[in-house]
Amino acid sequence: MKSRDFYEAKLYMGSVDYSTREQVSQHQVELFCGKVHEEYDIVIPVRITSTTFISETNYQERGWEIAAINYPKFDFSRKQVKEFIMHLADRLLTEFNQRTICVVDDTDYGLGKSVTMLENGDD
Repeated sequence: MKSRDFYEAKLYMGSVDYSTREQVSQHQVELFCGKVHEEYDIVIPVRITSTTFISETNYQERGWEIAAINYPKFDFSRKQVKEFIMHLADRLLTEFNQRTICVVDDTDYGLGKSVTMLENGDD
């Protein structure tokens, strides 16, 4: 049996491509995540979960939470997991013309979770 201290980094992205105004499908996101894995030095498995973003009564958008953990089967550090999820977030931001993507992770300082918001420079 293998175990280690838990670490998870995850990103949140919406389903609207703000360049085309078309909906992005989960299948497109899954294929693109696989492509990013193939281009990256190491493969850190991810979990993709559907979610809905709501702000008051006038905004509702479907999207995804994409998470990576320091899976005990592999010997990835927290830093490697965080660097990969940040890389993936940056690539998703560009590929699917997102306005923002937020990355949430546990900090190394024991202060709780941190949130980093990546923004598309085209806005």
